[in-house]
Amino acid sequence: MSPNAAVGAPPGDNAPATDPVARSGIATKDVVVVTTDRVDRTCHDALKIHYARHPDAAVVLVAGRVTPHDIVAVAPYGVAAVVRAAELRTDPGLLRSVKALAADGGHRLPSGVGSRLRTAAAGSVRQVLGRPGILLKPAEVDVVVLVAEGLTRAGIAGRLGQGAEHVRYTLKNALERLGVERPAAAVAYAAREGLLWELPDQEAR
Repeated sequence: MSPNAAVGAPPGDNAPATDPVARSGIATKDVVVVTTDRVDRTCHDALKIHYARHPDAAVVLVAGRVTPHDIVAVAPYGVAAVVRAAELRTDPGLLRSVKALAADGGHRLPSGVGSRLRTAAAGSVRQVLGRPGILLKPAEVDVVVLVAEGLTRAGIAGRLGQGAEHVRYTLKNALERLGVERPAAAVAYAAREGLLWELPDQEAR
């Protein structure tokens, strides 16, 4: 999550500020609400840890910014519903209804994002959106893998048939997504997640 993000209930849920997970009052199924500015590494890792401890809980993710790739990355960690923060400003009662849906075993995605996921699912989700549980986008994996091979920015651009500036932008996005400053840290993440040997170049695009 970004420095301004919070994990817990949005205003109105009356959860203690120190509680990283806000439980709803719905008894059908445990529901937690996680709020974040964006789905970054901090958010990803928090959801992963929470799922390991509470695998039966349904998570409602409220995010300022969310993409289809973000949803694919966090879906394995009990995320039953995703709500854009802007949606709550226009429909104050939306969160309550989404929590009730999640408590009953339902699922919900924001408009637009849901249709894009369904379209991708008709083809290859791994090719289009990446792999569940992996925070980096496929194009970012390409660049990080080549960094691990020792290629320079110019070398990566030549290998991928892209401009050096595009490679710089892609690597910058990868570092920001992971919350690290150096390419070596991104390589370490890729190694821990098995990306350096599980995603060949032709599969990562």
